[in-house]
Amino acid sequence: MRPYCKTKQNFSLYFLVATNAALLLFMCPVASGQAALPTPDHVGKVLVRVRDRVNEEQLAQVQVQLIRFPGGVVGEQFTGSDGSVQFSGLSVGAFTVRASCQGYEPGEAQIDLRNSDRTLQSVDIALMPRRHDKSEVLNGVVAAEVLKIPGNARKEFERGSRLLNEKKDFIRSIAAFQRAIALYPRYADAYFLMGAAQMQTSAASDAEASLRKAIALDARRAAPYYPLALLLFGQHRYDEESELLLEAQKLDPTDWRWPFELARCQAEQGQWESGLRYAVAASGSTNAPPKVHLLMADIYANSDRPREAVVELELFTKLDPKSSYMERVREVLPLLRQRAAASASPLLSPADTVRK
Repeated sequence: MRPYCKTKQNFSLYFLVATNAALLLFMCPVASGQAALPTPDHVGKVLVRVRDRVNEEQLAQVQVQLIRFPGGVVGEQFTGSDGSVQFSGLSVGAFTVRASCQGYEPGEAQIDLRNSDRTLQSVDIALMPRRHDKSEVLNGVVAAEVLKIPGNARKEFERGSRLLNEKKDFIRSIAAFQRAIALYPRYADAYFLMGAAQMQTSAASDAEASLRKAIALDARRAAPYYPLALLLFGQHRYDEESELLLEAQKLDPTDWRWPFELARCQAEQGQWESGLRYAVAASGSTNAPPKVHLLMADIYANSDRPREAVVELELFTKLDPKSSYMERVREVLPLLRQRAAASASPLLSPADTVRK
């Protein structure tokens, strides 16, 4: 039997688990360990507008995420006073745009830059207000907090957001967020995006401090929990990461990312059964990406269940047939099928072995 080996691949903001020798290359397309994204055929832009579905008003301070499968979140911004954000420098591919705001049900839209000649695509997302419940008072507190932010601090925040997401100028974006914080020290969103920018510059300790400050200022918002969890994972601080993810899961139980990251955290420590339970929970979310099945296949293969691993990889090929992983999936599947067939064969008795 070939020995297991371990590696990690920084793929956008995600670290996919890959510990089985048969799956190693398919999970890690670049041996150097650097981020690997498909070479862009053209550069595109996406303009996102967010509005209230009931009164048609443009919504400010809406968190907008641009997600590429299977890589994960490639951009994150907050809408300005006009209810819009723009993502630029995008390569060919399929994306999901997710918008979330306190007091509203989250909304999503799908775009595909593979089958379009346009360099700029527009997306309109209408959010439905949530029904009044016991969280109404909380939403009122959040709205009141937003109104306290001075206009000049908000302008610096929006400038930093554009530099971060459109210009990819991380150093200048950090400076803009620092000015916003100097003008309004309780600016949780500024700390959050500053932490995201500091992650891009490999300033891990500064990023952790910024993200923890964002959580301390507004522990009700789940957004800063995710990049902080990734930082802890990269530093092998698994106990701290698990505790953080469980707290985030309480804030938003429907988000697939929390059980997905808990699964990776458990799998990285060789705790396959608990990792599998979390991975199954992640796959049950309505908005879970196909890469959840790659993780499940990896866990099954490592826990000596090749037949289940084959099922997950075959499902992945149906869900995301144009994935950049497909070439390696096609190489790995025959190996896993051989292992599955061998495990299904009855063991030979010593007498049978002698006769042979």
